[in-house]
Amino acid sequence: MSRKKTKSLKAVNYNAGNIKWYQRELLAEIREMNNDVKQVVLDIIRSNPLAEDSQLAMDANPVQLVKRTIDALARKWVDAFVSKATPISDEMVKKTEAAVDRGLLASARQESLTINMQWTSAMTEKVDAIIAENVSLIRSIPEKYFTEVEGMVYRAVAKGGDRKQLADEIEASFGKRHGITRRRAEFIARDQTRKATSALSAARQQAAGIVEAEWVHSGGGHKPRQSHVKAGKERKRFKLSEGCLIDGEYIMPGQLTNCGCVWKPVLPF
Repeated sequence: MSRKKTKSLKAVNYNAGNIKWYQRELLAEIREMNNDVKQVVLDIIRSNPLAEDSQLAMDANPVQLVKRTIDALARKWVDAFVSKATPISDEMVKKTEAAVDRGLLASARQESLTINMQWTSAMTEKVDAIIAENVSLIRSIPEKYFTEVEGMVYRAVAKGGDRKQLADEIEASFGKRHGITRRRAEFIARDQTRKATSALSAARQQAAGIVEAEWVHSGGGHKPRQSHVKAGKERKRFKLSEGCLIDGEYIMPGQLTNCGCVWKPVLPF
């Protein structure tokens, strides 16, 4: 039995500019934090006035000095990230909402349709949830960073050796740690912008009277989920209020980690 022919709008895609903006905001803070921590720790290792010779042992005074310093730096930078978490998250939501509305209105105009862009309580709930999740994730960046930095420095000091050699080793480790933290931040920005786009698009479309959609696979990714590829080929239809049943659970495109799928809104007439 053939499916009843219906009209659909173009999919609202994820805004690459918004993802890049979010990444830049996070990376600027991370770069400043890493440079600050690296410089302070290396200064202690290279020119510590408490060390009487060129050897450092785990029970030597420099270890306690490094610990106190790292603890103080952690408090400083967690506070710095927390102070910027809400403004960044709020701005990300505003940018995403604007992109979602532009995409939906442009798609509707192509079909000579008028969309009622009313604000609903469901959208308010979505916005509050998105901001809360992003604030938590932004705060976790320095927390995870300092947990790793502390272990990294202590492991290097435990090995002992010449202070210059030790400092050079720690400096190289800071470079690796910066790269790991940077990549995590880039992922957070990309993943959260997609999730915000998905959540706000669904709420906005339902407020406009659109209740169903067709899954569209992104066509990207090194290891695409085959179930998502299949859903895209089949143009699998689902209710925006429920999500699409894939792999035993109801999900929305863009909801799962590294999912770049979208959907086409199905017109209810």
